[in-house]
Amino acid sequence: MVKKLATILGLFLAWSGAAFARIGPAVPFHVGEKLTYQIFWGPFVVGRATLEVAGIEKVDGNDCYHLIAKAKTTGLAEWLFPVDSTAESWLDCRSLFTRQYRQNRSEGKHKVSDETHYDYERQDAITTNLVKDRQKHFPLEHPVQDVVSSLYFVRAQKLMLDAQKTFTVNAANTNYVVTIRPDERKEIWVHPLGDVSALRIEPTPTLRIVSSNKGRMWIWVSDDARRLPLLLNSELKFGNARLVLFSIAENSSRNRTNLPAPPQGPQWPITNFGDSASRQ
Repeated sequence: MVKKLATILGLFLAWSGAAFARIGPAVPFHVGEKLTYQIFWGPFVVGRATLEVAGIEKVDGNDCYHLIAKAKTTGLAEWLFPVDSTAESWLDCRSLFTRQYRQNRSEGKHKVSDETHYDYERQDAITTNLVKDRQKHFPLEHPVQDVVSSLYFVRAQKLMLDAQKTFTVNAANTNYVVTIRPDERKEIWVHPLGDVSALRIEPTPTLRIVSSNKGRMWIWVSDDARRLPLLLNSELKFGNARLVLFSIAENSSRNRTNLPAPPQGPQWPITNFGDSASRQ
């Protein structure tokens, strides 16, 4: 049972959306936005998770949104099997592809700490094990997403019912071509907003953590200008896991501009980024 709690929290740090065309700096999120989720295992709350746009920072001279995703066990789950995970992404402000990704996970006695730098000029992705100080290199042929940036990538796009699109996620030095197609629209109720019209998306292929447990996963995104991730629902062979939006916070004291300077360095052909599957 306790190891299943780590699986549930792993879902939060791995869920992803998609986006596909070159876009400008106007996005439906801003610096200071923080989304908080309750994590359920069946009817029980076993943890809490957050998604935050923490600031705008430079990576390789380019303005990037600093995104932070956190998940942590609470209550009895914390006592049985403590999990404390943080994943950070630096998302290019202008073209919305990842430039850097960092994760620090503590699951019981198991710890993971690494960072991936996406060097588009040299077409090289470098992953550094921050504990053992070892590096791995992976060819970088075109812009990619990481598991956190992809969720904000999807929010910057117009999603339509039954419209299929693809994109590429880089994880553990492997590129995955993911297909999504919103297949249902209905109203769902979430605590901070009440009834909200939402679109259901099932990423294909699904996450490894889901497929290895013979499960399926759906993400519900608000069908409005903000495209808020409202709910993640996963049916696994040993039960049901859900992440449900609980609160929305706005930090007005931070810089909330969405008009960063144009990025420096090489200009990638983002126009056809939606056809990334053809380049695999």
